[in-house]
Amino acid sequence: MEIIKKIGDLNNVKRSKPLALIPTMGNLHQGHLSLLKKAKTLNLATLVTIFVNPLQFGPKEDLETYPRSLDQDMEKLIEEDCDYLFLPKKKELFEGIKYLKAPLSDQLCGQNRPGHFDGVVTIVHRFLELIKPEFCLFGQKDFQQQLVIKNHLENENLPTKLILGPTVRDKNGLALSSRNNYLTNKEQEEAAQIFKCLKIISETIAINKSNGGEDFLIKNLDACKKLKNQLQKKGFDVDYLEIVNANTLKKITVSDSEILIAIAANFKGVRLIDNIYLELPFS
Repeated sequence: MEIIKKIGDLNNVKRSKPLALIPTMGNLHQGHLSLLKKAKTLNLATLVTIFVNPLQFGPKEDLETYPRSLDQDMEKLIEEDCDYLFLPKKKELFEGIKYLKAPLSDQLCGQNRPGHFDGVVTIVHRFLELIKPEFCLFGQKDFQQQLVIKNHLENENLPTKLILGPTVRDKNGLALSSRNNYLTNKEQEEAAQIFKCLKIISETIAINKSNGGEDFLIKNLDACKKLKNQLQKKGFDVDYLEIVNANTLKKITVSDSEILIAIAANFKGVRLIDNIYLELPFS
């Protein structure tokens, strides 16, 4: 694995086969590594970035304490046969940077994290500008993030193609996240209730879909309200638990066939997000 620290050295990246960019903030887990493995199965060269992006953190969020484990990260990347690791310096990366407005940033997580997705798209665009990869890979756990990037690529007519990887979960169902490290093992088991709620709602949708009409919407929205209340009683501070159109992130209508059940909740001071994507035929 070749380690690149200066932007000028990106010119040394060999282009014998298409290049896949995998942007990360480090503290790598199997979710990140699954994207690397996916790129490898597609016979792509792989370039992972590790940069804790200050632009996507709010004033009261965990920028200073965000988990950092560079030595272990490099060991994992070498073990997975990563081709390139880019470790940019903030000063050089930000020189001449364009601060961008993200599409779809006023929905779901964007409602209570103003500027978050603007920060994400600004840095990702900077990487795309510098690296010019044929592909970039993101995970489904951060569904809104990958949808923001997808729309940005389309809106800016950029040649890079998006590849989406599935959410990787612990055996208890909890979606893997670097912030899970803030929780004890017992707390992680309790946090897995988030995914259980999403599954209940997805099963409710499957049961109710044959009814159609407004009754379908009412029953599913009632299920969200009921499960949100249950989580609140168990110590979760639920930011949102919603069923939305998976392409627009707006509340579902009876004609929607691509559905996202999405949740964000704070548990023991840790913000957790998760989702289930459904593609259903509606009459």
